[in-house]
Amino acid sequence: MGNNTNKITRTIKIASVLSKYGFEDIISHSSIDKIIPKKFIHANEKIDRIKSLSVYARIRMAISDLGPTYIKLGQLFSDRDDLLPSELTAELKKLQNNAGEDFINVREKIGKELQINPDDFFESIDEKPFATASISQVFKAQLKTGEKVVLKIKREKIQETIEADLLIMKDLAKILENYNAESKKINLYKIVHTFEKSIHTELSFLQEFDNIERFRKDFQEDENLYVHKTFKHLSNNNILCLEFIEGIKITDISSLENQGFDTNQVAMVGFDMYMQQVLKNGYFHADPHPGNIFVTYKGEISFIDFGIMGRLMPSDIEHIEDFLQYLINKDAKKLISTLKKIAITYSVKNQKQLERDVYQIFEIVDESSLNNIDLTLITKKLKEIFKQNEVEFPDYVYLLMKGIALIEGIGRKLNPNINVYQIIEPYAIEIIQKKLSPKYTFVKGIKRLQNISELLGDLPNEIQSLVHKIKENDIEVSHKIKGIELVASTVDRLVIAIILAALSIGSAILVLADMPPKIYNIPVLGFLGFTISLFLGIYIVVSMLKKDKSSV
Repeated sequence: MGNNTNKITRTIKIASVLSKYGFEDIISHSSIDKIIPKKFIHANEKIDRIKSLSVYARIRMAISDLGPTYIKLGQLFSDRDDLLPSELTAELKKLQNNAGEDFINVREKIGKELQINPDDFFESIDEKPFATASISQVFKAQLKTGEKVVLKIKREKIQETIEADLLIMKDLAKILENYNAESKKINLYKIVHTFEKSIHTELSFLQEFDNIERFRKDFQEDENLYVHKTFKHLSNNNILCLEFIEGIKITDISSLENQGFDTNQVAMVGFDMYMQQVLKNGYFHADPHPGNIFVTYKGEISFIDFGIMGRLMPSDIEHIEDFLQYLINKDAKKLISTLKKIAITYSVKNQKQLERDVYQIFEIVDESSLNNIDLTLITKKLKEIFKQNEVEFPDYVYLLMKGIALIEGIGRKLNPNINVYQIIEPYAIEIIQKKLSPKYTFVKGIKRLQNISELLGDLPNEIQSLVHKIKENDIEVSHKIKGIELVASTVDRLVIAIILAALSIGSAILVLADMPPKIYNIPVLGFLGFTISLFLGIYIVVSMLKKDKSSV
């Protein structure tokens, strides 16, 4: 009952706001006007002036009026130029949380949530928040131990409001996809579903607690980074108790210089730290805007707000490494192949045009020179390529591009002449050395052999399954029997070709590994493997020639 009431209340609010900003057609197409009394859909006396604004400006104004859920959605997609018109993303970038203060009795809230007497743990608690956000408010406090902390407290009924908004968003997305071809093309419903997962993660303070602890573990040996302390006994899913970071906002250049910090060094360390998060740890801060990064008075970099993190599997890191390698080597075909491996959907109608687009990225690198490489410009060009070629990637790709753009923006504010390649170069060299090493070649070869072995192992079952399907369908059997000899001989040659490939790869690995026993300094097993491969190759060629003659 409560959910329905919330949904109705929010539907009335949404209808009112849509009407206010001249989107009555959405209301009529959604049949909201048949459900909600006309008195709730207010006429806007300034509608002519409102409608004189661009549709994108009106969308941004409507989102701002609709509150935290919609603002979060707008902010999340403000950098998705690959998905949305650039005019719209420019407007979405203007969205601010602008969350007002909600009065709460902090001590009472803590006592109720944590089942404790706050006076037993806290020396003092500010009743007025020093920071507000759409989901939570942040209060300063001091523990009995003398430690300064912050209390991040979730807003009352924010969960219910967001859940109601999500239900309505899904309904509106379905309606708009039926009503608007562009909405269907960008898969609006899927966008809302992606956002739903993101905001549920952000709503979980226990998840954020775990994120902080994972981040601390990753950087426990790094003296350049400080991760604030957490207080588990004073935290739950609605309250997070964290150490208060005393420091300077990373883009406050005058304060940094007054403390004697070298802003170029701060920029270099911050950028390098982000590269470590991505390429070493596979776990990175997904929203590194200036308000979320501080420099402590000891000169350490300190991130805050761990609500959303990017997670990478080992294969994801390997793809990113390949991308960097082929970008620096300017190998368009291999770079495109890497993008294809990463992509969820890949629908490229003109492969040659895609190669030309990729060469434009290489031109950006040439024009700027490696020392002045502009990663933000490269990611912007990549987004254009994604949009033109209908290529969709996993969420982590978009989070990473956003994170890199934010970090590079901070770096260039601290030092307009920052040498990004100087930061990337050690990682690029390490990647290239790793991929050229005998050990890497050996491991990759073993993996390929395992894949081939699994393929060969599955092949009899696959053929048996195919034969079984043919037997079950008499019509198909009569059709297939006409070419059964050709199929059988082709399968025979295919099996031999796969074995030949496996032997060749295995022999190459054995030779590279320099494994004894040897004859004339050549590993015996590798030599035997190549010899067998040679005879098998000759056999395949001869059998193909015989088959061609017999078919003439």
